[in-house]
Amino acid sequence: EQLKEMDEHMARLQEMLQCTRLQLQCGQQEAELRHRELHSNRLKERLSQLTDRHKLKGPIEVLNFPPGGRGKREQPVKSFRTTAREEATLRVMLERREAELREAMKLRHSLTTLLHALRVDMEQDKRLDQAEVALGEHVTGGVIQSWRQVQIRLLDILSEGQTAAGTDHDKLLAQLETELKESQQLVRLQQQLLQDSLASPVPAELADSCFVEEWERLQVHWAELEHQRRTFVRERQSFTDAAIRLSHERRDFEQQKACLVKQQYLCDSPLFGKGAPSDNRRESTALSFSGLGPNSISGCLPISPSSTESGAAAVHGLHQGRTRVQTPSTPELYSALNLSYR
Repeated sequence: EQLKEMDEHMARLQEMLQCTRLQLQCGQQEAELRHRELHSNRLKERLSQLTDRHKLKGPIEVLNFPPGGRGKREQPVKSFRTTAREEATLRVMLERREAELREAMKLRHSLTTLLHALRVDMEQDKRLDQAEVALGEHVTGGVIQSWRQVQIRLLDILSEGQTAAGTDHDKLLAQLETELKESQQLVRLQQQLLQDSLASPVPAELADSCFVEEWERLQVHWAELEHQRRTFVRERQSFTDAAIRLSHERRDFEQQKACLVKQQYLCDSPLFGKGAPSDNRRESTALSFSGLGPNSISGCLPISPSSTESGAAAVHGLHQGRTRVQTPSTPELYSALNLSYR
């Protein structure tokens, strides 16, 4: 990465140096063009002066021509010839200078276009660098990192050689190629989105409309969340009520069961049947309690502490009067309650 950054920095410095050289060359060409323009202007002025002088002096010499002086007549002809030659040479020089000036103008135009293109490229590179610095690594860093990881993985797999079967290796290569293409496409999309976001900023009207749409979407999501919360609270309340009702029913069932056991135990005690045999009494009580249902069980009279104390006292007196008392066994209690013992 450091070498890559150094290469980019060197390329930028070379571009800047080339740009400065082109600017200096352009300045030199401009100075040379100005010098040639001045020289051509001077030649034009001189040519115009010579032509004007020839036009003015010709009629004067003809008018002032003395009669009988042949030797004096040859001097204006020679001056006319010399001026014609000078005029021709000056015209040739002027044409050459104009051709050179046109070539220099073309060169100047090409240099200015090249300089403008270089400036545009440098400004674009500078804007991209600033955009990357402003956005940071969270936009393009992850994509670049994943791309490098894919490249490293592909190079490792290619360097390992034939580590598995041919079919598995081909499948893995195909999968890596697909991942590589997907990563390239993702990088292109990221670059395109970044360029679009930098090139075309969103106007104020569209920004307001986007904000309104986002606000409406948030309102809809908030309404859905509120409805879900209310539904959850309602279901939780119904579940709590059902749990409370189930606990109350279980408590009532336990109370009814305890009441039934107590009544059965008191009915089977020797106090209720002194002269009757124990087996007949048990059968009669079993028959009497077997006909009781859930509704009839709840109709049993509650046993108060006074009744239990009196029953206990009676049982104690009976134990004192009699040496042997028959108590119901566990199978008999289960049969009296219509429950399975085993």
